[in-house]
Amino acid sequence: MDRIGFSLIVLTLFSVTTYLKGGFTWGIDFIGGVKLTVQFERPSDPGDVRKELEKHGIKADVQQYGREELHEFIVSSKLLERGESSEKSSDTIKSVLSAAYPTIKILATETVGPAVGDFLKKSAVKLMLIALALMGLYLAFRFELKYSAGVMVAVVHDVLMAFLFCGFMGVEINVPIVAAILTIFGYSVNDTIVIFDRVRENLNIHAKSAFGQILNISVTQTLARTFITSLTVLFCVLSLYVIGEGTISDFALVMLAGLISGTYSTIYIAAPVVLWWHNARSE
Repeated sequence: MDRIGFSLIVLTLFSVTTYLKGGFTWGIDFIGGVKLTVQFERPSDPGDVRKELEKHGIKADVQQYGREELHEFIVSSKLLERGESSEKSSDTIKSVLSAAYPTIKILATETVGPAVGDFLKKSAVKLMLIALALMGLYLAFRFELKYSAGVMVAVVHDVLMAFLFCGFMGVEINVPIVAAILTIFGYSVNDTIVIFDRVRENLNIHAKSAFGQILNISVTQTLARTFITSLTVLFCVLSLYVIGEGTISDFALVMLAGLISGTYSTIYIAAPVVLWWHNARSE
């Protein structure tokens, strides 16, 4: 249980830091904002466009869109001032871009109002909770209730760790970040089920052994597989973080945190929870 205590300390540290920094940073998908599709006459660097907007106090995410030879980009920004309409923010960004790049073409303009953003935020939370509940029911049916409890505690641990890591690092929570957290969700479940499947096999092979011993044997037998899988994915995500910029870099950073947390929870959270449940029911 000392390992669980360590996780609680990390979660508390992330929570306190997030609170002191003023809470989570939400993207335009969840609080409203502006998204412009623009086309440059000549090749342009997203970083240069981002810096040009920052000169005027506009913090925006700039990503290349479509084929490289088309020189098209998507510029996303939250509402520039609290209570300001999305149309006014859109006009301000257009003016700055037009002044800096006279030949720029505005191909499309999308706005997300605060009400829509709030609805999307609540919907995302509801869908995650529904997915967690359905997964718990399936695992209880497919394995046993104690294994379902172990997986669900591990998943909740990893999702909380990923969300609070975003607050700790000041990462903006948007749709790609939610996608990263859902990916962590699936990865954590898969990693944990591998161990529990081995436990079920070993219960028949080592029928006379204590459950705690069988659990320990199963974790040891799958340890190499767990680390090899984690390292393989880790190198891929690390490459994304090093090479990528903006949203891609944030996505990779959250994935890195989730992978480390998922590997840790598989061994030190899920297994102890199952053992605790088993011992509590046996008494």
